[in-house]
Amino acid sequence: MYSSYSSLQQSQLAAQGYYDTQSTYLLVYAPGRNTALRATLADQLHRKFRLADTLGSALTEGVDGVLLVSEDVECMSTALMCFAKALQDGADYAVCNAVFGFGGATALYQSRAHLAQNRCALVSRPLLERCRAAAKDPENVTELLALAAQFCAHPARIPQALLHYERDICAEDAFSATGKRAFLMSHVLDMTGAPIVLVSAVPVLRSMGYEVVVLGPSDGGALQLFVDAGAAVITRPGIRATPNLWGLALCTDLVLVNTVVMARTVRALSGTAVPVLWWLHDAFAGYPHIAHQIPTKLAENVRLYSVGHHAANAMHAVRPDFQIGQLIYGLPDYAAEDFPRCDLGYPADKPLFATVGSFERRKGHDIFCAAIRLLPEEVRNKATFLFVGMAADKEMMDAVRSLTTDCPENVFYCKRLSRDEIKNLMEQCTCLVCASRDDPMPTFVTEGLIFGKPSIVSEHTGTAGVITEGVDGFTYPDDDPQKLAALLEWAIFHPEKLAAMKAACRKLYETHYSKQSFEQTLTAAVKELTE
Repeated sequence: MYSSYSSLQQSQLAAQGYYDTQSTYLLVYAPGRNTALRATLADQLHRKFRLADTLGSALTEGVDGVLLVSEDVECMSTALMCFAKALQDGADYAVCNAVFGFGGATALYQSRAHLAQNRCALVSRPLLERCRAAAKDPENVTELLALAAQFCAHPARIPQALLHYERDICAEDAFSATGKRAFLMSHVLDMTGAPIVLVSAVPVLRSMGYEVVVLGPSDGGALQLFVDAGAAVITRPGIRATPNLWGLALCTDLVLVNTVVMARTVRALSGTAVPVLWWLHDAFAGYPHIAHQIPTKLAENVRLYSVGHHAANAMHAVRPDFQIGQLIYGLPDYAAEDFPRCDLGYPADKPLFATVGSFERRKGHDIFCAAIRLLPEEVRNKATFLFVGMAADKEMMDAVRSLTTDCPENVFYCKRLSRDEIKNLMEQCTCLVCASRDDPMPTFVTEGLIFGKPSIVSEHTGTAGVITEGVDGFTYPDDDPQKLAALLEWAIFHPEKLAAMKAACRKLYETHYSKQSFEQTLTAAVKELTE
């Protein structure tokens, strides 16, 4: 039986614990076709249950809860145990994640905001009795599921994919039948800038009355951020080449396509009845690989927005006639959050200059390294420098490793920091440095502004277009290490002047990057597109 599970289910099964739930008596009510369900119920770890195709006569006194099943589905061997545990923990309504398709390659991750569309849910005995009393047909499982989602007071979302539907996923699996639907499409769900800032669109769209579903490949770290924000998430490996899932967009009221990488999707949706907001975050470097997929013309249902002029200019380099509006992302006010404070361990008596981001040529880590080497030794030793990021490019990584070897006392490298550690870094550092050759709107620089920290950025960043020189940051031209070194030297000798920029940096964040600013801009863009 184990070998018949999808790869996602197998990985989750290995991490699941065992709960003693045998004291909880469950009824499984499946009045329709239940061949696959019946077969998988034989392997359940939780044994105190009964399968019934009629409800009234089966509700004997000892039944604690009922699993309502409206269509045939395969259950993992831990399914009833997890449902019973949710009931024991106080839930009156419990749903779980699911996989779809013959091999279970498509997964649906539930959100607490998405309850009404479920075809399988556990309902407590008291809630079921209330639903039966209100139902037109107290034996109709679909009606009971809808009423249970409406009446429940303590819903629970089980994060495991306990169910497997062998059919393909459809819009009704992710959206309710009556709500406004927003469909967000992203080529990655990792912790890079574009998916992280896409998360900020979820609460805005929900405040406008949309149910939000995100489509992307397998989880790369950002999936839970979307779920926590109130979106359901559909994943499928190779999403950029899976047109049958793009078809879900045609059943929605709004599509937000993230980055130019999803150009094929936009081309497929151009000229359809669904409004499409195409949000560009991309650098010039990505366009040679994708330009041939970008439509030469866009229909009226597609509108383009970018995270600043740098991202707009990158698109205009290949499609100069496209009209592109400005939609700069918004980030939460992390400085106002009660995150756990910790000492990152860098010398408190020296100014700390940090850069955060994957190591690739366009990010310019070699330029930052060269600038540090150009500093006189007595100046360099007065500061500390930190590089944070994954090694995606050997040349960039070699430049950093060589520098940390030559200057072990004050140059440091860290592969990865947690979100809370990033917030501590932004709070404790003196200045951020972004030496990118090509960067639309670096998020770590924006995170620094939240904490009132200035930055030194290349002119080839989107941030350079909003900085007021010497007031809330600094820019340098020509990707020139010598000019960056001159700014670093001044900053090392004037940390008090950097600290005095805090109010101006906060104002820059609040004007361009705050949740409030983003909400106003996105709301206006959506209304213009849809109304």
